[in-house]
Amino acid sequence: MKKQTLGLSVASCLVVLSQTAWAAGFVVRDIEVNGLERVPAGTVLNYLPARIGQAFDDQQTGNAIKALFGTGLFDDVKVGRRGDVLVVNVVERPAIGEINLKGNRKIPSAKLMEVLKSRNVGKGDTLDKAALLSIQQELEEQYKAMGYYGVSVETTIEPLLRNRVAVNINVKEGATTRIKNVKIVGNQAFPEAVLLKQLESGPRGAFTIPFLSDRDKYSKDKLIGDLENLTSFYRDRGYLNFEITSTEVTMSPDKKDIFLTVGVQEGDQYRIRDVTVAGDLGLSKEQLGELIKIRQGQVFSQKALEETRKNLEGKLGEQGFAAAKINAVPDFDQANKQVGITLAVETGRRIYVRRIDIRGANRTKDEVFRRELRQLESSQYSKEQIERSKVRLERLPYVEEASIEVEPVAGTEDQVDLIVKVTERSSNQFRVGAGYSQSQGVLFNVNLNQENFMGTGKQMDINVDNSKVNKNYSISYTNPYYTPDGISRGFSVFHNKYDAAAEDISSYASNRTGASVNYAIPLSEHDSVSFNVGAEQREIVLGSDPANEIKNYVTQNGSKYTQLPVTVSYVHDTRNRSIFPSEGQRHRVSLQANVPGSDLEYQKLSYEGAAYLPVTDDVTFAVKGKVGVSNAAGKTTEVPFFDKYYAGGIGSVRGYDQSSLAPRSASHRDQILGGDTMASATAELQFPVPFAEDVKGLKMSTFVDAGNAYNRSTSTGDEKAMRYSAGIGAVWLSPIGPFEISYAKPINSKTGDEEQKVQFSIGASF
Repeated sequence: MKKQTLGLSVASCLVVLSQTAWAAGFVVRDIEVNGLERVPAGTVLNYLPARIGQAFDDQQTGNAIKALFGTGLFDDVKVGRRGDVLVVNVVERPAIGEINLKGNRKIPSAKLMEVLKSRNVGKGDTLDKAALLSIQQELEEQYKAMGYYGVSVETTIEPLLRNRVAVNINVKEGATTRIKNVKIVGNQAFPEAVLLKQLESGPRGAFTIPFLSDRDKYSKDKLIGDLENLTSFYRDRGYLNFEITSTEVTMSPDKKDIFLTVGVQEGDQYRIRDVTVAGDLGLSKEQLGELIKIRQGQVFSQKALEETRKNLEGKLGEQGFAAAKINAVPDFDQANKQVGITLAVETGRRIYVRRIDIRGANRTKDEVFRRELRQLESSQYSKEQIERSKVRLERLPYVEEASIEVEPVAGTEDQVDLIVKVTERSSNQFRVGAGYSQSQGVLFNVNLNQENFMGTGKQMDINVDNSKVNKNYSISYTNPYYTPDGISRGFSVFHNKYDAAAEDISSYASNRTGASVNYAIPLSEHDSVSFNVGAEQREIVLGSDPANEIKNYVTQNGSKYTQLPVTVSYVHDTRNRSIFPSEGQRHRVSLQANVPGSDLEYQKLSYEGAAYLPVTDDVTFAVKGKVGVSNAAGKTTEVPFFDKYYAGGIGSVRGYDQSSLAPRSASHRDQILGGDTMASATAELQFPVPFAEDVKGLKMSTFVDAGNAYNRSTSTGDEKAMRYSAGIGAVWLSPIGPFEISYAKPINSKTGDEEQKVQFSIGASF
């Protein structure tokens, strides 16, 4: 027993002596690192706060361990001493050798891999279990934001050879959680049905197209937006003390159905007692009256107040007060349920634009973009002109996107710089291609098309199209800034061979050669007028069995014609973009006439219009229409058959064969003569292709078409009746040209109409 006691005492003394020696420190003669497999020893030595030849003691041990753990490379770190050698023992974290995803149908694997890699969870990265757990939770939140509240994400780690692991992520998405019912309680001034219409959340309607609506998908962000909409609805109707008192969200046990209950307290309705403007805007009473949208005696409207503030700030912005603020100060009269509004004006300093920088222009000359800007350097800052400049840039066919950022100038309070960032779109340089169109068959195309020729913004087009129907050879050139103030000038030379028999229209062919010059003169930011003067020679070659009407026309007027056409057009265009616009309108009225001296004298008056209304950020409602009327003049008794109107097919009334809606020959019912009048209209809802929302230049639509072509004096009954169709279509701006496909069902086809439900065109735009 005494021997054991003596042994323990000796051991205790040795431990104490060693600790005392460690505490006293030592000079490191060498550093030994054990346990490394993948991590270089140099990495450990770089992070280790110890160097050979330097003193080291136990106070530095904690710092050394902390530093090595901080690298994220090790699961365990121990620091010890053997004589004058510092010994570091580590256990490396395994590397990720594989990442396996399973069950993720709604979020693409490629997108998930990008998210994982951004969080340092990728092949070759060191395994970080904490980061993996965070990503797992984040992934579940993303699914819940999409309406999948029954989602579960399981992560397992499987060991591999050479200290590597496989990370397995198994997603069980479950069914989408749908809103089953929404109830509003506490309302008295408005029926619940009226209030429910203000919400984006609610049960799906009986006729709702599932992939076009997410109304019944629940999300917290959308609920917050709905509560704001409800509050705005009441505030716009004078209920200034309106409050949301409660929101209850309950879910069915299977997590498939959600029930929402919103409690409200309406309060009293207020009217405007008076409106006062505090501050000098430099405006007359008449000008203020136009800008102020709230009036004495009216029911208070938050929307009208915000519009008033926006109008006043915009007006001040035009005067260079970029930081102007309009504060609305209310004065409540509880007894009479009235509110006085004082509009306190803080103009701040007048701001000037010092410099404008253009960035992102790789192919286009700087001056091409600058001439579109309405905000100029060394001039007063104007929000309106800056916004207009952005729209003009985005309407250029070779600009995909534009943005304008404001940067304050250091050291000054009244100057800013504008940073104009543009993303250029391919200007379709030399292209040789082929395609197919149902109406024209196989297409061969050689095209040198430059919307931005040599980066100058000028347009040049050298085109050769060859198909069984059309053979086109043309050269055109347009300078959109022939003069500094925006007058454009263009020239074109063309030769066209058209075979109407190959298109199953009529038994004749037309050879046409000519040239023209055109000018376009801007009248305002949205309006312009253009003039086109041309000369052309046309020859008609009759087929083997032409219609009697065609033979009689050629007999009376000959088969060769020299024409001197003049066209005058007026255009009003407020679209935000020229390709896939989402808002604005475009209207074009044109009058074409062959001037005296032409072999055939006739006029054509036409109108084309389109209006675009944004429904959401990605969905646009569009209405389009065309009307055309032609009349013979002078010695010409009838509008020539080769320049009449047709309807039907892509670009007109889909679901009917191309150019098939028009009067037919009395002697040859299979031959279409065309009409002297045409009308067509389209209403469509444009939206991104489901599951391909990120693909640029790709859109889908559901549509209703209507139209026909007829002769005003001779057509009767079914010939004059409008034809209707409805369907779904898609447009893709492919590398070889626009690709358009549609499926349409005629709604009221008549006997003899030629139906074609599926229609497409690729390789060129016709």
